[in-house]
Amino acid sequence: MNGPRVQLGRALRGRVGADTHRALTRAARRGARRLGLGSAAIGIRLVDDAEMIDLHRRHLGTAVPTDVLSFPGEAIGLEANADEGSPNERDDEPAFASAGDIAIDWDQVERQAEGSDPGARACEAMSLLVHGLCHLVGHDHATPAQARRMLAAERQVARAVDLGHIRRDYRRRR
Repeated sequence: MNGPRVQLGRALRGRVGADTHRALTRAARRGARRLGLGSAAIGIRLVDDAEMIDLHRRHLGTAVPTDVLSFPGEAIGLEANADEGSPNERDDEPAFASAGDIAIDWDQVERQAEGSDPGARACEAMSLLVHGLCHLVGHDHATPAQARRMLAAERQVARAVDLGHIRRDYRRRR
């Protein structure tokens, strides 16, 4: 699989429109390019609360819902391929075979969207996608300095995907 691929959890069939699916796929491609991931494989799965709680429990040890989870893949670059030569055209950038996976909780998208129309839900889902993409490349928001850098990265990616201004208050998320 080259590039991002958006999948729907079984419980969401019929709840996420084709336009939203296409918009998320397009945004994922543009966002991945903006973050230097090129055409790396990225699995993006839209899930419901039950599946997100299960993912959170299995991977983070707590059975609580969240709006987005990211599971980084592996960079292949100079260190991993020192004997074989770098697959990159530029030696200072890693290449990604698989950038990782992102799970977005559609139930949370519906609760958090500023409005109940499909466009508002698509914007909220894209905002969470941008957040997840930034986590895939190593950004975090555990400290104030990290949060400032992550928000700056999110805003750059949001512009690249024509999302507009990202409003996020990381102080409330801790």
